[in-house]
Amino acid sequence: MTSERKPRRLKWLSEVQQAYAGSRRGNRETHGLDTDFARQTYVPTGLEEELKAAILKRRYRLAVLCGNAGDGKTALLQRLALLLGHAETRPQTGPVTLRPAGGPLIEMNLDGSSAWDDRSSDAALDDFLAPFANGQAPAEDIARLLAINDGRLLEWAAQRHTPLAATLRALLEGRPTDAPHIAFIHLNRRALVGSFALDGALDTSFLDALADQLYGGNQASQIWSKCHGCAGQPRCEAFRAARLFGPANLPGAAAAERRQLARRRLYAALQAVHLRGESHIAIRDLRGALAYILFGTASCDAYCQEKPYPPYWERAFSATTPYRQGRLLEELSLFDPALEADARLDRALLKQVRQGFARDLADARRRAYFEWTDAEAAHAGGPGARLDVARGRHLDWLRRLPFLSEVEKRELLRRLCHGLSRVESLPAVAYARAGAVPLRLSPRAPTETVFWVEARLTDFRLEADLQPTALLDADNPGRRGLHRQAFLTHRSSQGGESRLSINADLFHVLLELDWGYRLSAATMDETFAHLTLFIERLIRAQAGEIYAWHPLRASAVYRLELHTRDLGWSPHQRLTIAPVGA
Repeated sequence: MTSERKPRRLKWLSEVQQAYAGSRRGNRETHGLDTDFARQTYVPTGLEEELKAAILKRRYRLAVLCGNAGDGKTALLQRLALLLGHAETRPQTGPVTLRPAGGPLIEMNLDGSSAWDDRSSDAALDDFLAPFANGQAPAEDIARLLAINDGRLLEWAAQRHTPLAATLRALLEGRPTDAPHIAFIHLNRRALVGSFALDGALDTSFLDALADQLYGGNQASQIWSKCHGCAGQPRCEAFRAARLFGPANLPGAAAAERRQLARRRLYAALQAVHLRGESHIAIRDLRGALAYILFGTASCDAYCQEKPYPPYWERAFSATTPYRQGRLLEELSLFDPALEADARLDRALLKQVRQGFARDLADARRRAYFEWTDAEAAHAGGPGARLDVARGRHLDWLRRLPFLSEVEKRELLRRLCHGLSRVESLPAVAYARAGAVPLRLSPRAPTETVFWVEARLTDFRLEADLQPTALLDADNPGRRGLHRQAFLTHRSSQGGESRLSINADLFHVLLELDWGYRLSAATMDETFAHLTLFIERLIRAQAGEIYAWHPLRASAVYRLELHTRDLGWSPHQRLTIAPVGA
C-alpha cells in the first residue's frame, strides 16, 4: 500500500493477541492484572463487590478462592485490592497488606503455591493461615484472602492435623462445615458462558462485556480509527472479524442485527463446549480463545500484505489453523458446522464457492453459520433448513432444560427414555405399551426369542445441574450459571435410585435414537460406558416380570413371571408364561 495511506501500527492488536497462550508475540497477558492492558480489559463478575462488602462488614474473616489454573483467582484478588484502595496490583514478593477505612486489616496471598523470600510455599501458607488454625475466627480485627489451586490446597491440608485443615478438606469435598467465618469460593463452579435470570432468560452479558473490552471498550472507536482508510482493509482478517464482533462504536461496524447474530452464534458454540462437560472453561482459556478467533496471530503489517490468513470462521472451528492450541479451541473443532450436511442447503452453499465467496463447502458452511440468519438458511435450503454446530440440533433443549414448561419437560423425558430403550433394538410391539420403557436383555446364548423388561416412565425424572452464580451464598435465589449436564434419575420400586449424567454428546445420541437412528453397540460401549452400566442397573431393578417375543408370532408378546413360595424345607418356584392382555 502507498506510504501516504499507511497508518501507524495498531499496538492494541499486538497486546490483545498476547492474551492467547500460543501467541507468537508472547503471552504476558495470560496471568493476573500485571499490565495496564490487563487492567483495562478486566471484566467484573459481581463477586468482587460481593466479597468486598462481606469483608468490610466482617461477615467473613478468611476467604479462600480455589479453582483450576487460569480461573482468575489472582486477578480477582488484585481487582479487589484496587477496589479497597490499594495502589499497586502485584508486588514482586510477599502478600498484599492494606487497611481500608472502617475495615479490618486485610492481607492477601495472591498465589498460595508460591514461596516467599527464603520460606517454602508450605511455610508461607502455615504463617498466612496461622490465626485460623484452631478453626475459630481470630480475636484480632483481621481478614485474610487466599488464592490457590485446589490441588495445592488439598496437598497442604492433607499434611496438617488442625481444625482448619479438617474444615478445608471438608469444603474441598463438598461437605458441610461449622465455620461461618470462612468463605470458600470455588471459581470453577462459575459458568462464564451464560447464566439464567429468574425469568429463565439466558444472559451472556459477561461474554458481551469481555468481547467489548478486548476491542477496547469505550475507547474502541479511537483505537481502531487507525484502520480507517487503510488500503489493506479488504484483506485484513482482524478487521473483518471486528466489523461483526466488535462493539457498536467501532468504525465500519456491521448492522446491529448482524453483529448480534454473529456473537450469538459464537456464544452458542462456546456453550456447546460447556454443555459437553469434558473440560472446565477458565477465564484464561476463554480470553485466549476469543483473542485467537477474533484477532488471529498475524501482526498488523502482515495482515496488510497479500498473503492470505485464515478468516475468523476458520480460526473458530478448523482444527488445522496455525498456532492453534488449548483444550477450548480443540473442543470447538468437535462442533465444526462443516461436519454436518444438508443436501439442499449445501447446494446453495456450493454456489458461494463457485462465486468465489468461499474456498470449499466446509469453508462456506463455517462462514454461513456466523453470517446467515435462520430465515436466509430456510430461503436457501427450503423450510426447516438451518445452520448449527455439529450435533447441535437438539442443544437448545438441553440449554433451556431448567426452565422448560412441565409439558415440554415431560415430552423431553419421554423422548430421552425412548432413546434409552433403543440403545439395543427391540421389535416394534415392545414399544407399543404406553408409559413403559422397554430394556432388552442379552441372553448368554444366541436365541431367536427376544427378551426384555419394562421400567415405568413415571419412575424417571429429569433435572439440570444448576450452579449458583452467587458463589458466596449457594442458597441465593437469584441467577444460576448454565449447567454442564443433565441428570436422568430412576427410582425403583424398592426405593433405590440410579442416576445417569447426560452431557451434550449423550443428549444428542439419545434424541437421535428416538428419531430412529442406529448406533453400533461397540460405539456405545466405547463412548458411553456409563450408559451401559445405567441400563444394567435399570434391568436389575425390574424384578419379577420379563417380556418375550418370537418372530413366528410377530404380533404377540408374552409375559414371563417367576413366583417363589417358601414351603418350609425348600423354596418352590413356578414360572408362568401368558400372552400380554390375556
